[in-house]
Amino acid sequence: MKSSKLKKTILVFFAACLLIAIVSGADLASDRETLLILRNTVGGRTRSWNASEMNPCLWFGVSCKNERVTELRLPGMGLAGDLPVGLGNLTELMTLSLRFNLLTGTIPWDFSKLVSLRSLYLQNNFLSGEVPEFVFGLQNLTRLSLAHNNFSGGISFGFNNLTRLDTLSLEQNRFTGSVPDLNVPPLHVFNVSFNNLTGPIPSRFSRLDISAFSGNELCGSPLQIPCPGNNDRNKKNGLSGGAIAGIVIGCVFGFVLILVLLVFLCRKRTKSDSDNVAHAKSVDVENSAGDGGVSNSASGLVSGSASVSASGVSLQKSLVFVGNVTRKFSLDDLLRASAEVLGKGTFGTAYKAALEMGVTVAVKRLKDVTASEREFKEKMEEVGKLVHEKLVPLRGYYYSRDEKLIVYDYMPMGSLSALLHANNGTGRTPLNWETRSTIALGAAQGIAYIHSQSPTSSHGNIKSSNILLTKSYESRVSDFGLAYLALPTATPNRVSGYRAPEVTDTRKVSQKADVYSFGIMLLELLTGKAPTHSLLNDEGVDLPRWVQSIIQDEWNTDVFDMELLRYQNVEDEMVKLLQLALECTAQYPDKRPSMDVVVRLIEEICPPSIVKEQEEIIED
Repeated sequence: MKSSKLKKTILVFFAACLLIAIVSGADLASDRETLLILRNTVGGRTRSWNASEMNPCLWFGVSCKNERVTELRLPGMGLAGDLPVGLGNLTELMTLSLRFNLLTGTIPWDFSKLVSLRSLYLQNNFLSGEVPEFVFGLQNLTRLSLAHNNFSGGISFGFNNLTRLDTLSLEQNRFTGSVPDLNVPPLHVFNVSFNNLTGPIPSRFSRLDISAFSGNELCGSPLQIPCPGNNDRNKKNGLSGGAIAGIVIGCVFGFVLILVLLVFLCRKRTKSDSDNVAHAKSVDVENSAGDGGVSNSASGLVSGSASVSASGVSLQKSLVFVGNVTRKFSLDDLLRASAEVLGKGTFGTAYKAALEMGVTVAVKRLKDVTASEREFKEKMEEVGKLVHEKLVPLRGYYYSRDEKLIVYDYMPMGSLSALLHANNGTGRTPLNWETRSTIALGAAQGIAYIHSQSPTSSHGNIKSSNILLTKSYESRVSDFGLAYLALPTATPNRVSGYRAPEVTDTRKVSQKADVYSFGIMLLELLTGKAPTHSLLNDEGVDLPRWVQSIIQDEWNTDVFDMELLRYQNVEDEMVKLLQLALECTAQYPDKRPSMDVVVRLIEEICPPSIVKEQEEIIED
């Protein structure tokens, strides 16, 4: 009898185990289908997921626990388009990182089902709309970053519902209204800088750094900007209601008097201006007849247009062209051009602009520029004088108080970063060893040329997204010199994967710091891993240390990008270039080689045919 009961108990136990296994398998299968929907919708590097693999836990960026997907980390993977509905089926998801991609649209409604979510990283995309109300129902959220997007509307008091929230990053969006008095107890990181916010800052945030609120029209601590209309001050001064009323009436009377005087003066000025304009037009006709209608700016560079003011001929804000530009165009031509966003970078957003006249250029719309107009023009003239086959030439610029634009030649194949990380689907051109070594040599030659101008000349922002490619996949270095125009705090977080350890002010980057950044780019070229967006950073490990941990005491081919492993006959060259990259990323600057030495060493590693071809290109 006892034996029979024991058998039944065992059978029930195994049946329960089997049922649990079936349910778990079904849940994991559901998670897999959800991930495939994401892959088919936004693409990017997720297209390299093996769809025939039934276990999604083996795909890169996916982590599982108890047979469920618990982490999805896909930063900087070239994901593009609107997020699909369906991700809410990942009900055990605790971390979702989709930062530094090209995602658009709004946050899907079924994110409301991600009740286990603790960390949500959506920064540096093109997401828009208001923050949905259902976000405030994700009670387990501790970290939420929506920075560097196009979110709008007011900042809701609904964030108070997230009682476990520790980090809230909302900077660089289009939020309007006031800063709400959020009383979430553990909130330690809070940033709303560079939005369209107005009014006083709640006193509970006075302990934060000024940078958390800059770029708005806010007042109060920590900005140390007094807020107008303080009733307490009136009480302390003992002003009665009658006194206040008298002051108001006096102010109104004074305002009306001033307004009457202004109207009188304006009418008088109008008649005088009419005479002056007539005279100025005759001057302008005479000047145009003498020089063919071309005006020169104060700096001596050819400017796109001129205008007439009441006091005579004066220059209007316009495009300033640099160097030998054969087909010039106006600012209006540029603004009317059909534009395509190429991506967001450290110093602004880049666009492809196709002008009606048949010219295509790349335009960078700068942000966080602190340089004065004079400093800006001097830097642009300095950059414009750098002419080398391996540099993207500067063609022109525009400066006003509200807009700073830079015009470059358009590079049709995009950046090295996009080639490595953003296009792994059908039709992708594989990056073979010959192509990668050509790119490495060309970039090194361009940077070495910049360094050759003076002992203090440096690029300041070397990374794979600033290495652009021609139709024949030859590299061109871009964005040189821009680091000196930006805020010292504008770039550290976004270039940290490439930044040398000794750099504290990103406007002051030495040549040896450039070498470090170039070494990181070489490691990226060889491993296929993006240092600023990779999973390594989330674990606090940089790319050089990761490479060293893989190779340890002996060389391990696992460190190389899978696309390179098919080229067995060049393994020695690959190892040598990896060794050079590690030398460039040495902790101490004096241990790193100079860029001219780097060029020579890469020439020794590259096939002789490539070296000869690049020399001929530079000579031509």
